[in-house]
Amino acid sequence: MIYPAINEIMKAKNITSKYTLVVATAKRAREINQSKVTFTECKSDKAVTVALHEIYENKVNFRTAEKRKMSESDSIMNHILEEEQSLANSVEVTEE
Repeated sequence: MIYPAINEIMKAKNITSKYTLVVATAKRAREINQSKVTFTECKSDKAVTVALHEIYENKVNFRTAEKRKMSESDSIMNHILEEEQSLANSVEVTEE
C-alpha cells in the first residue's frame, strides 16, 4: 500500500488528474536519481516514493501546462520591458 495515498495527495494539492501527479512524480524521481538530493526524510530509498512524499509535504512544487504558458508570457513581457528600459537608459542626452 502506498503512503501517502494517491487520492490523499490529489486532495491536498488540488490536483484533478492522476496523470498530472504521475508526470510530476516521475520528473521529480528522475531528478532525485540524477542528483541524489532529497528534501524529505523517508523510510524508503526508492526515488518514486521519496518524490511522492516531497510533493505531499509541499517540499517541491510543479507547474501545469496552463501555469507554464502564463509564466512564459510573463517572462516575455518582462524581457520586453527590460529591453525598453535598457534602450531608454542608453539614449544619451547631449547639450549643444
